Amino acid sequence: MPWATDIRLREAIVRAWHEEKLTYAAIASLLGVGEATVSRVLRRHRETASVAPRAHRGGNHSPIRGDTAAALEQLVARMPDATIDELTEALIDGERVATSRSSVMRALQRLGYSRKKRPSSPSSETPRSDALTGGRSAPG
Repeated sequence: MPWATDIRLREAIVRAWHEEKLTYAAIASLLGVGEATVSRVLRRHRETASVAPRAHRGGNHSPIRGDTAAALEQLVARMPDATIDELTEALIDGERVATSRSSVMRALQRLGYSRKKRPSSPSSETPRSDALTGGRSAPG
């Protein structure tokens, strides 16, 4: 979602249009916004006599709430080494819920779990080169 334009900036756009009679391009240049922003703010002002941003309409709600979230926590406890894909599949099969890998990842974050990272692989047996010697062995 694009960042909401500050209310003072919206008011300045309207003032520049009505009081200064500037063009959309001049307002955009003066205030450091795009012409599309100027257009949207002025259209909103014409339609509603307000420059306030529209109310947030919500969005899709995660299916992983309440009992389903509790079931996900039980899955993590039962399968601590499971990948996100494995947890997603187990949740879909066990709870009969329509969800996705990204929804499971967000739910795990909400539940306080961090992303599991695999331990680093063993270090190489090849010794590191020394920056002072340009990777060559020092004379012995």
